[in-house]
Amino acid sequence: MIELALAFYLVFILPVRTLWHSTRKDNKPKRPLAQRYFSSMREIGLLLLALLLICWWNGYGAIDIGLALPSAGAPLWCLIAAAIAMAALLIGSGLSSHKMPPAKRAAALESGRESGMPTNAAEMRMFLVLVLFIGAGWELLYRGFLLLTLTPHIGTWGAVAVSGLAYGAAHGYKNPKQISLSIASALLFATGYVLSGSLWWLMVIHIALPLTGAISIYQLFQQEEARHALS
Repeated sequence: MIELALAFYLVFILPVRTLWHSTRKDNKPKRPLAQRYFSSMREIGLLLLALLLICWWNGYGAIDIGLALPSAGAPLWCLIAAAIAMAALLIGSGLSSHKMPPAKRAAALESGRESGMPTNAAEMRMFLVLVLFIGAGWELLYRGFLLLTLTPHIGTWGAVAVSGLAYGAAHGYKNPKQISLSIASALLFATGYVLSGSLWWLMVIHIALPLTGAISIYQLFQQEEARHALS
């Protein structure tokens, strides 16, 4: 019963709720970033607790939800490649923020504020924790758990399609390009999990992508503060 409830929440309730909030006009001031970060971590944490209970009740092991340690072969090489790509992205994000033209810098700062990126050291520390919840938690829930639960009913590729569409929709709606890319990337991640049988390398990528953007935006805000202090 808990297994079906969690699957229903991930496939229907969470995506519909997120789409609803992202498309309706809301003139209320946004909550402080720290509160928004904590709210996201709390939701993911509670869902992971439900997943832990399901695994205990059904006797699922680490292998069943994609957490088997990578062995020699494709999963190991995927993990190594993901780690190298993560390092390159993080280094590149730090270098690119220093070379950004003024107009592009202003647009990036505004986009960072709107998207909830950290702007100071306290927010950055909390974001580092949040990104672990996001990268590990959503991979376990939308790839490891959903594919395990849905595959016996609708087949492997049906499960890939449903989990991809649901997770893409759970990113909300800004414009047709954004939601199309969200769904496409979610389908790609689910396919990567099916082909490799491992979530570890996907977790690394999932952590690296938002962290790269956060570091770049954070450095831009720090550079702006430094300029204002000197002027």
